[in-house]
Amino acid sequence: MNLFEPLAACICEAIPGLAPADLPFVPAPNLELGDVALRTFEAARKLKVAPPQLAARIAREVSFGPEVASVATAGPYVNFRLHRGLVARRVVAGVLGEGRRFGSNGTGAGKRVLIEHTSINPNASPHLGRGRCAMFGDSLTRLLRFEDYDVEVHYYVNDMGRQIGLLVLVCEGREDLTFDQILELYVQANARAEADPAFAREGYELLARMEEGDSETRAKFRSVVDLCLKGQLAVLARLNVAYDVFDYESKYVKDARLDAVLDALREKGALFTDEEQRLVVDLSKIGHTQEEGRYFVLMRANGSSMYGYRDLAYTLDKRERGADINLMVLGEDHKLYAQQLALILGAAGHPAPEAIYYAYILLTEGKMSTRQGKVVLLSEFLDEAARRSAECVAKQCADIPAEEQSEIARKVAVAAIRFAILRVNPNKNVIFDWESSLSFSGDTGPYIQYSCARINSILRKHGQEVESAPVEDASLETDAEWALALKLASFPAVVRNAAEQRNCAPIAQFALDAARLFTAFYHACPVLGAETDALRDARLQLCVATRTALENALNLLGIEALERM
Repeated sequence: MNLFEPLAACICEAIPGLAPADLPFVPAPNLELGDVALRTFEAARKLKVAPPQLAARIAREVSFGPEVASVATAGPYVNFRLHRGLVARRVVAGVLGEGRRFGSNGTGAGKRVLIEHTSINPNASPHLGRGRCAMFGDSLTRLLRFEDYDVEVHYYVNDMGRQIGLLVLVCEGREDLTFDQILELYVQANARAEADPAFAREGYELLARMEEGDSETRAKFRSVVDLCLKGQLAVLARLNVAYDVFDYESKYVKDARLDAVLDALREKGALFTDEEQRLVVDLSKIGHTQEEGRYFVLMRANGSSMYGYRDLAYTLDKRERGADINLMVLGEDHKLYAQQLALILGAAGHPAPEAIYYAYILLTEGKMSTRQGKVVLLSEFLDEAARRSAECVAKQCADIPAEEQSEIARKVAVAAIRFAILRVNPNKNVIFDWESSLSFSGDTGPYIQYSCARINSILRKHGQEVESAPVEDASLETDAEWALALKLASFPAVVRNAAEQRNCAPIAQFALDAARLFTAFYHACPVLGAETDALRDARLQLCVATRTALENALNLLGIEALERM
């Protein structure tokens, strides 16, 4: 749905050289100026004229259709007064007609996307910062799928490294271990390795046998890693996060595809053996301009591969899967590393994945840090969210059965967390506040859920099915009705821009704005008590259209709408 497509078409027909993309329509600064405004800066630049001059020409020369009541200019802007009833009726009919597809532009039809995100070390439980990666990656996946991209979600499983060897040593012979028990055993094993060099060497020896392809050792590693992975995925599933493909790092230990990359680096004089007999890339030979991060180690002296070597092979493997778009979501502290990989791949003629970075979730004291002991485990954070949510729901929904309260509380907890984190642009830090995030009346996920529940309450009281055929005998013309209809009409453009920018924050803002405007409409315009049956039916349709848009937006954020609260 493009509410302003007919207006843009009229302008393009009258003024050669312009395209609809050159004509951005925006809400008027206030309703006294008009119902919608056209910004002419982009179009004027294209035509090489002054914006006020172009605005005046549009108002003077363009003939518009029946939806336009009048046209006026204000400097570089063209302000339109519309026949609100006609336009609002079209908006509502469009939303009701598209239903769960409302908002999708279909821009990804016929295109494949591979997206990799999260990748947690098996010897760790997901912390809140890594949870941001998972939530952002998941919502970006939902957004791209909504735009009709064929999306495949990958999880890179780190089943290599000394830490896995230590886990194998301490878990051997012990059955029925839980994820939490394994994590406790790793802490003990790591402390022992620090104090006992012989034990530490055993871990390295196991790793060496793993790299050499010893089948028995590989089976032991896989058993422990998969048990850890199962525990991590269970935590992430509580946030409605899921994956399609799991790629194991050990697959890329000795990858013949890297031979050509090494040859390309040698030709450019960028590959050398250092004083420790390690195979190293001098990135300054292939475009790196800073001293920091200049050297990139690929192999140890004994010929075993470093994780960067394996990551290069993994990147080539992902590229060969034939996706049109190759994405990876990384913490901002990995930016230099990703740039190093991109330089090496570029030197060999391979494109790097499109990297999307996310910033930190901060504690009151500052950035989370495992070394400083301030890390917040995602599982504990979710438990706390569930506890607080249950308390809020018990007060808000006292007349609802306890079992249903429990399910509502679970969904509210997820909404509070996901919305508070996803509403922030990924390149900005997040500070999570319990009280504000769980509020049913603030700028929160639960508030949007409450708006959906309020609409459902209105529909239950009505007690009849709301017809989808346009109500011809009533018009939605008040400021509150118009503002809400206009906001709904903007959703497809919001979705398109969010997908292009790889940023879910605009979706959250749309949902919040629409919920606020619905609240204003609800208080200003009686629905079931409308002056006429026709006006009641038109407002009921606007309610259903609003619920549809809110539910679609919430789904993109990985949040479930609620039937009642």
